[in-house]
Amino acid sequence: MNFAKTGALLFLPCALSACAHLAVDEAPPQSAPVAEVSAPVAPAPKPIDFDDALARTTQAYDSTGMVAAVSKDGKTIWQGARGLAEEGTNRPVTQDMLFPIASISKAFTTTALAILVERGSVEWDEPIRTYIPEFAMSDPWVSEHFTVRDALTHRSGLPLGAGDLLIWPDGNAEPEDVIKALPLLRPSAGFRSEYAYDNLLYVVAGEIVERVSGKSWADFITDEILKPVGMERCVAEKTRIPAGARFVTGHERAAGADAGVPIDERLAFSETWNAAGGIWCDTAGMMKWGNFWLDGGVTEDGKRLLNKEQVREVWQGVTPTGVNGRLRAAGLSHLSAYALGWGTQDFAGRLLVSHGGGAPGVVSNFMIIPEEKLVLFSATNDYRGAPSTFNYHIAAALLGRPEFDFIADWGGAFAEAEAEGTQLIADTAASAPEDAAPPSLPLSAYVGTYHDPWYGDATIRMDGPDRLFIDMGRSEILDGDLTHYDADRFAAFWPDKSLKADAFVDFTVENGKVTGMKMKAISDLTDFSYDFHDLDLKRVKD
Repeated sequence: MNFAKTGALLFLPCALSACAHLAVDEAPPQSAPVAEVSAPVAPAPKPIDFDDALARTTQAYDSTGMVAAVSKDGKTIWQGARGLAEEGTNRPVTQDMLFPIASISKAFTTTALAILVERGSVEWDEPIRTYIPEFAMSDPWVSEHFTVRDALTHRSGLPLGAGDLLIWPDGNAEPEDVIKALPLLRPSAGFRSEYAYDNLLYVVAGEIVERVSGKSWADFITDEILKPVGMERCVAEKTRIPAGARFVTGHERAAGADAGVPIDERLAFSETWNAAGGIWCDTAGMMKWGNFWLDGGVTEDGKRLLNKEQVREVWQGVTPTGVNGRLRAAGLSHLSAYALGWGTQDFAGRLLVSHGGGAPGVVSNFMIIPEEKLVLFSATNDYRGAPSTFNYHIAAALLGRPEFDFIADWGGAFAEAEAEGTQLIADTAASAPEDAAPPSLPLSAYVGTYHDPWYGDATIRMDGPDRLFIDMGRSEILDGDLTHYDADRFAAFWPDKSLKADAFVDFTVENGKVTGMKMKAISDLTDFSYDFHDLDLKRVKD
């Protein structure tokens, strides 16, 4: 799931225009008369039109609805809301509505662990097996040495989003299923050698919280963090939203569609992924969350939840990550790393601590700029990147770099990418290649049960006399007809087109018999959590 695609490292203490004062001209010779010159008066910065920026962002991304808020020096200086809470209704988005913050929840999980570290119940560099004895990865040495810190910093060696189909889009895995699946997932890099975002290891982290504290993850987050920080309206999981509370409906849209549609009700937020992305919150709550960190782990009423050492620990970059190419080209950022549930980077000469989130039908982004005591939060009930665009745009303006129009730049790039991906899906769905070869075997020969070690079973059956049907065992949504494409390649066009996750299905035929199948998303628009490419399905039953 796109519970977050972010990262970053320690900021440059002197970067970009922040270092201009070091370039001092030589003084004139003493013998030369020096004219008295008045210093030029810098023009007053133009006030930022937050409402206009929000309007432009929602237009650029054709958002269903969006909220945003900005805090400076501990006070909220602006809040805004636009659009609909749900298409087909007249319910407007309002600032007090709860939005799923998705992977921003990861920082709450690491905060919970930091609290347990302070209590002496957990150690960052202790092997996970100390707390979960049955934990294992594919390599025995890695299994023994895999620490709590490793689980939080996306350096496991597993590929991007590995195993997400267990819980995405409507996977039915329990935490114990996730733990059992991890040693069956094939690494794509060396342990601790590179960054690759994951969600399953945060499920493991949540399990550590539960086993050590004796409370459920949701209870611990509620009792030890949300209530003390004063985030009264925020909830640790969707099932805890009280009756009568206002919250948004997520929206997806088929490629090329003019408007989003409410997400399938089966795309419920599973309790299994709570520690990776289960929290719902309003803008006021997120401003309190940001100010809690700016105050060094102290709540509004003066209660210290974290000591300064742990505040530094969770913001200390661990795994180097790539800097956004557009930020680098603009000279705004050069280094980034993933810390403990946070991304850190330099931005316009300041430290930027942030995280993004994406879940079915929703996207969010949260930023803290400690040196300026700035907090920014935005969220949309459409699966589009409007929140990060808005936050970067406003952050640049607040840091004195209004010449960078992220809304025009990133919004335009989004439109181009979506058009290209939409065309690819349309071209693939329309017809097979002109020189397509027929299937190598009768359709009935492809029928059977196929098994992948970490995912489980998928079934191919006949749907009428001349069509195949695929049933992805863990999902009710990923079931649909298979359309022949070329030779032993078929295409699964899922009934819910808003998923944008149609996939090629390539059957392996050996000695006149189908022995297995592999899958691959057709379009680049497909979220990485549809990790079909990691499946290696072997035929186990005709």
